[in-house]
Amino acid sequence: MVWRPAGLVALGLMALAIGSLLNACTTPPQDVAIQGGPDGVIIRFAGDVADTLSIAKQHCARYERVPVLHETKDERVVYFCIKPPNGS
Repeated sequence: MVWRPAGLVALGLMALAIGSLLNACTTPPQDVAIQGGPDGVIIRFAGDVADTLSIAKQHCARYERVPVLHETKDERVVYFCIKPPNGS
C-alpha cells in the first residue's frame, strides 16, 4: 500500500482530533459561577465548598455587596449578596 501525501495529512488530522478529544475529557472540574445577579450567585463547585467563597466575593463586589452562604445542594452552592453593615 502506497501512502499519498493527502492520506498522511488526513491521518495526522485524525490523530490530532482524537488527542484533543481525549484531553478535553481529562480536564479537571472547576468551580464556576453559573447564574447570578445583584441579589445572589449560584456556583457549581468541584471539591471543597469553601473554595467558592472567592468567586462569590468577586461577583458580589460588582454590586458593592458581600456574599453570605445560603444553601449547598448536590454540586451547587448558593450565596446571597447583601449590603454590608454600616455601608462599609
